[in-house]
Amino acid sequence: EKDGVRNVCYDVCFKPDGSQLVAGVGNRVLIYDAVDGDLLHALKGHKDSVYCVAYAHNGKRFASGGADNTVIIWTSKAEGILKYTHNESIQCMAYNPVTQQLASATASDLGLWSPEQKSVAKHKVPSRVCSLSWTADGSLLAAGYFDGGVSIRDKAGVEKIRVDA
Repeated sequence: EKDGVRNVCYDVCFKPDGSQLVAGVGNRVLIYDAVDGDLLHALKGHKDSVYCVAYAHNGKRFASGGADNTVIIWTSKAEGILKYTHNESIQCMAYNPVTQQLASATASDLGLWSPEQKSVAKHKVPSRVCSLSWTADGSLLAAGYFDGGVSIRDKAGVEKIRVDA
């Protein structure tokens, strides 16, 4: 435990070229050399547990989200460049493989951040979002809900299909 936050590793992701591993541990984002395991950076910015990390497919940036309701977007050189908040803790995130748009989700909404707009479009959701995944062509985003349902949305966040369990 550090600063009252348990050192749990909730999520990990590789830099697309496989050279680095990003881990959300406690309220820090740790970056390791994937070859020898050396700790390269211990990033501070979150005030509570980091629940999720995601790397953009182009390798230029990664994001972290957590219990402090905050998403931080970092450069590949480990510099925080942007921060945005939701009203609840961040449950999961996923980068669009084509547009580099970032989807972030909580118990009540889904946020879509795009590098061009620098703004976050938020959409209400019926249940806590537990998982997110983009299609390979970046045209559709699937959200898996705590209530067993699945939503398929376009890249603007508009729901196209809802499947209930």
